[in-house]
Amino acid sequence: MGEAACDLLTAEVALDRIEAELAAELPPHMRAFARAHAEGQPLPPAPPAMAHPGTLASARVALAYPLLADRALALVRLLAPLALENDAEVAAARAAPPSWDGLARLAAARDRVARARFGVGAIELLHRLHGSLGPASPEHAALPEPVPGWREPDGVVLGRVDVSRAWDVLRRCHGITGAVRFHTSATARPRTFVVTPRAEAAVAMPEHITTPAERFAVAHELGHVLAAFVLADGIPRVVDEAAAAYIARIALEGDGPWRNPLAGAARERRLAYARALDRVERGLPGPRPAAVPWSLWHDPGAQAAYAGAEAIADRLVEKLGLTPAPGALAEALAAERAHVDRDTRVD
Repeated sequence: MGEAACDLLTAEVALDRIEAELAAELPPHMRAFARAHAEGQPLPPAPPAMAHPGTLASARVALAYPLLADRALALVRLLAPLALENDAEVAAARAAPPSWDGLARLAAARDRVARARFGVGAIELLHRLHGSLGPASPEHAALPEPVPGWREPDGVVLGRVDVSRAWDVLRRCHGITGAVRFHTSATARPRTFVVTPRAEAAVAMPEHITTPAERFAVAHELGHVLAAFVLADGIPRVVDEAAAAYIARIALEGDGPWRNPLAGAARERRLAYARALDRVERGLPGPRPAAVPWSLWHDPGAQAAYAGAEAIADRLVEKLGLTPAPGALAEALAAERAHVDRDTRVD
């Protein structure tokens, strides 16, 4: 066996070991993470295999081999953001009260870690990993105004049973198998937790869903669940958000019981807001809100993914409409993912 073949085999064995460790550690961790998020409890630390520096190093080595690149890229997408956030300086800056000066310090700390480990800044790294490395949006003079009535009760009240029924409709329409647990919460923001790709997920949601904005947020999370069940692990963020955006359009802009006439205007407002915050993250001039948004502090790089996802969702609507045939959405999402994966370059 030649030296190159030996190196490939060594990299493959390392990936096998990492994937086996994560398969054992991640499901109980994500179940605990979902419960803690919904209950407002301290979040559990990352599993040992994820936090170990050698795990990310092995995944990056495997990126160099075409036969292993897909598996390695999925791991790097999972592990690289954690490497940034687990750095002591980053963690200390993130623990401070949010402020614009504090965000500058937090961004600088993330950049220091990213440049030392990957040779690029943190936002560029996250954009590269998740399919968002495109030009910034044009500058606008002001942030978009909220849509009146979007966050006000509109007479439609939903609960966990209604959301479970909505998921059953999606599951049947798209031929999905897998288990979803819904955690209701009085305080936690809606969020999806992928316990086992293609098999199990958990969703945190409000106990009582009374506004169009809350219906959008929960429908958006059902889109994340769908993506996790129809695509392999390591979904690029822009495709994951596109699936969520598309399902939310079906729910609120289609003909179903979740429909609201303000949904289109609210979508345009979200897109404009994401583009403005993306410029902030890139260090470009433009308007910014008085208070630091939660996402800029805790979810770096997300804004470009939100903006790019709407463009993909536009393509999905044009191709599939709002009543896709069984299997059509999964096929379209897989094609979008393949396009992003081909263009992803991380050294």
